[in-house]
Order: sequence, then structure tokens, then C-alpha cells
Amino acid sequence: MKLQMVVLGILIGLAPQAGSKPAQDRPASQTASEARQSLTGCIDEQNGQYVLLDDQMQKIAGLQSAGSDREVFAKYVGRKVQVSGTRSSGQKGVFTVTGIEQVSSSCGKAK
Repeated sequence: MKLQMVVLGILIGLAPQAGSKPAQDRPASQTASEARQSLTGCIDEQNGQYVLLDDQMQKIAGLQSAGSDREVFAKYVGRKVQVSGTRSSGQKGVFTVTGIEQVSSSCGKAK
């Protein structure tokens, strides 16, 4: 019991110091600008994966939901949307979506 109290006291004492260290990887201003992005395009499903396409139907990025609902993109297939989120540094060409908003009910240019 006494040992647990000592360990708890040490951890509580170290907690403020742990939160005060700046990130070593990148400056905060650079991280914030890279973190939040938005892309506009049309959602399509290719080989079981959802992708965002430009007006010429070229792939902009693969889409991945930040939440647990992987099928969130299904209702937007064939529609122009604006997605917000972050580009994944681990997987090339993958955009992790935190928000989605429909721009148009169809893709392509209006005739």
C-alpha cells in the first residue's frame, strides 16, 4: 500500500512536466496547417474502396473514415462532395475523412 502511494505521488509530480514538452517532430504551426485540409470531388467505389475523383474522373485520393462507420461514403457515390480531414502519412494517397458535405447531387459538368 505504501509503495503504491509513493508511485502515485511520483506520477502525479511528473504529469505537469510531461505535458509541457514541445513536440520534437515539427513546429506546431506547421503541424496545424498540414493537419486540416479539405478536398472537393466526386465519390466513387473502386475495387471495394471509396475514392475521390476530380472533374476528369481521375483519382484524387483514397478515402478512409476517421470513425468506425466504413460505409459512410456509400450514400455519396456519384455525388460531388467536399471532404475535410487529413492526408495519411503512413499510406500514400489516403485521405482520412472527419467531415463530409454534399456540393452537388451529381458529378461532372452541368450541360
